[in-house]
Amino acid sequence: MASNLGLLASQNPFLAYFIIYVITIFLGNIAAFVSFWLVFQGYFGEWGIPALILTIFLADMTGDLLWYSLGRAFRDTRVGNWIKKHLPGRVRIERALMMNGKKWIFLSKFVYASSFPVIFSIGWTRMEFKKFFRNSLLSILIWIPILLGLAYGLVSGLSPLRAMNAFHDFEWIFFIGLGLFIFLDYLLARVVGKILERREGI
Repeated sequence: MASNLGLLASQNPFLAYFIIYVITIFLGNIAAFVSFWLVFQGYFGEWGIPALILTIFLADMTGDLLWYSLGRAFRDTRVGNWIKKHLPGRVRIERALMMNGKKWIFLSKFVYASSFPVIFSIGWTRMEFKKFFRNSLLSILIWIPILLGLAYGLVSGLSPLRAMNAFHDFEWIFFIGLGLFIFLDYLLARVVGKILERREGI
């Protein structure tokens, strides 16, 4: 998939950016990492990094606004109650939001697959839009450079593997990088969880 997207980026960058935009809304940091991996491989050309940063920023902002709006719109409806009931970690998220919703907006960017349940729940509680938007924007502006640095570090660290015959194929190196990213993301999630438990008592 990554190599196909990389090929598309070299042939039709606008379509590639659109696909990245849509996928990042739903997959978050995994899709963003894959995109940054490709841009550091040179698939997006000279202006690839700033254009991709803008695409990821817009996608994440769109996702936050979408999940927040859904939470507000579906509050006290049959569909909303069903969604809320099936959100992963619902009870823990609700308790955390009651203590400090701003912090959870920020942390949801670093814990994989937590953005939808957290932001939906924030919309459900009808946090003031200005407050939500301000904290969402700040968290994205902090999250993107960290993700960019992590992707660059993994690409740079794994580049010597290309000299080895066993890892000459692009896909092998990509899957190793993706695996390392998921592992580091898991460690980050654990650290974040421990910090929250100590500071917020959740």
